[in-house]
Amino acid sequence: MNRGRFQAQGDGLEKSEPWATYDHINKNKGINKIDILKNKLSKKEFKKRSLAFNKATKFVNNSPNNGHPAFVSKTYSNSLINRSIRVDIEIRDGNAFIN
Repeated sequence: MNRGRFQAQGDGLEKSEPWATYDHINKNKGINKIDILKNKLSKKEFKKRSLAFNKATKFVNNSPNNGHPAFVSKTYSNSLINRSIRVDIEIRDGNAFIN
């Protein structure tokens, strides 16, 4: 089983795009999940997290060939001053973002 989620948080926002599947979560599926989450946000909500989304996309694209194992938790923000406005990646079970 592969389980995890991408989540946009902070400034009153908490939206996520989870996955729970027996299928492999390859890089393309990971990027697709990020895009789905982006589309759930207003333009203002996205703008506050645009750099964080870029960093999350880079993390997925730079994953090793066999992906990242479970219990990975990454947090990305646009600013070091206000880290509560962020995008999180959580891999809870299996491997994610394989080639």
